[in-house]
Amino acid sequence: MNDSVLTSHDGGRKARSIFSTRLRQRGRYSVAWPTIILGVLLFWMVGLPLIMLLTSSLKPTGFPLSTGWSIGHYARVYLDPSFYSLTLNTLIFAAGSILIAMSFGTLIAWLVERTDIPFRPLIRTVVILPIATPPVLLAISWTMLIGPRTGFFNQILQEAFGLESSPFNIYSMAGMIFVEGLAMVPSAFLLMAPSFRNIDPTLEDAAAASGASAWYTMRRIVLPLLTPALLASCMFLAIISFVVFDVPGTLGMPVGIYVLSSRIYRLLHLNTTGLPDYGMVSAMAVLFLVLLLIMAFGYQRAVKNAGRFVTLTGKGFRPRRFKLKRLRWLAIGMVFLYFSLAVLAPLGVLLWTSLMPYQIKISLEALSLASLANHRAFFANEFAFHAALNSVVIALVSATAVTVLSMLVSWVVVRSKAPGRKIVDLATFIPVAIPGVMLSVALIQLYSTMTWFRAYGTIWIIAIAYATTFLSFGSRSTNSVMMQLHPDLEDAARTAGAGWLRVGYRIVVPLLGPALIAVWIWVLAHAMRELTAALMLQGLDNQTLPVLLWGYWAGGEPTKTAAVGVWLVAALFIVVAGWQIIAERSRVRTQS
Repeated sequence: MNDSVLTSHDGGRKARSIFSTRLRQRGRYSVAWPTIILGVLLFWMVGLPLIMLLTSSLKPTGFPLSTGWSIGHYARVYLDPSFYSLTLNTLIFAAGSILIAMSFGTLIAWLVERTDIPFRPLIRTVVILPIATPPVLLAISWTMLIGPRTGFFNQILQEAFGLESSPFNIYSMAGMIFVEGLAMVPSAFLLMAPSFRNIDPTLEDAAAASGASAWYTMRRIVLPLLTPALLASCMFLAIISFVVFDVPGTLGMPVGIYVLSSRIYRLLHLNTTGLPDYGMVSAMAVLFLVLLLIMAFGYQRAVKNAGRFVTLTGKGFRPRRFKLKRLRWLAIGMVFLYFSLAVLAPLGVLLWTSLMPYQIKISLEALSLASLANHRAFFANEFAFHAALNSVVIALVSATAVTVLSMLVSWVVVRSKAPGRKIVDLATFIPVAIPGVMLSVALIQLYSTMTWFRAYGTIWIIAIAYATTFLSFGSRSTNSVMMQLHPDLEDAARTAGAGWLRVGYRIVVPLLGPALIAVWIWVLAHAMRELTAALMLQGLDNQTLPVLLWGYWAGGEPTKTAAVGVWLVAALFIVVAGWQIIAERSRVRTQS
């Protein structure tokens, strides 16, 4: 009887093994079509524009479909001494911005996650809320605050100390670095906070019990644990500062200080010949694209290497908080200083300017001129309404597209065994290294040659640009969540005969729900504030609110600029607040 029981048991185990093998094989084949479709779509979104950019750099006319081949554009770019000063400016701008962002972001992350500073949830929200202020608007605000002629703070200092000239000039490399650094602090905080949160304090306690000094503990324990996060954060911020246009275009271009992005914009829109120099722009873009791809892969490698520095703890793990004692109010003052520089002062001067008939110094005497005329004009302006509608439609379409694509990509990359899934994962990562100006040039070249799909000059080409740009963030976010979900529920559904589409709809989507909503809101907020691609791809009927804001400012209408900016920030504050509520609930649920 025992032999028969063992035989029955072995037979059942073999049957389950065979069934599991067939189930895995069926799952592998079932994702073949989604993988193929994703591959084609990603090639269209990422691969084809890059091919067009490279082809343009090798064409004498700069147009991909023209005849002949030439390396003349490369000679014009790389034999020109001004190109290397442009490269140096870009490096200085990036390095300075990273230094400011990491200094504020890392310190605040340490205060929130590892000290007993009061009002931690409020501080976390205060640090992240500046994401709602578009960088171009932050730059414009600071021109009103420390501009060389009418800057509010400059006027106060001149009157207080009897200075003949303005002590600060925002139209400088230092001004560009200052504003971009402030704009990137929330990103630095979001990147560094999890690393501080996950450090096991028992390691520090053990070092202290062994007689190690605080400096030795920091050097041998804390810094090695933080090294991957520090490297990854610096690389990610370097990629951002290399490709950003908003701040350099607002503060550097008017006084002839150029970085890569603003130089490309000038060659396309303000060229002395009156025609866009696509060939020279493409040749210039190729080198920087290679450098950015190297940094992007370095960032990915740094993130993967974080697994070498992990701590394993029980469920009751809670980080030990450093007692600030008398320093707590100094710490709160430092956080308030950042919030004042990034939010209070810029939004305050914007609100004041929006209520004035012209740009005027803040004073009690000028308060009698305040009115809502600029705000009423904004709501009564049909063109502004059309731009706002374009912004909302583009943001909704791009956010939905990124969310759906990210979910499909994560399922194929993490769950399936389909051939080519690593290529799909790579294709979704590459856009992080493509500057908005370069991607816009590639899309112009691609869609202006198409007669069967007229996207050029419409809102859809901007939505395509945003979906491509933000796909890297979306796929990385959903990949990490998908890895944490056990596949047993999906296997059970397939055992019951459910197809891959039903499994995705009934199981994967509900489990990924909070992450998908967070990605959707994040992309929505960033799409509504994005200027670079919208400015490069603007036509007669597809202007957005950031482009309208830029146009008012470039046209010398600061009061209209301020009115548009106030309402844009108000809308973005609501979106970012919703994102933070969802993120906070998810964080609390994870800790419990």
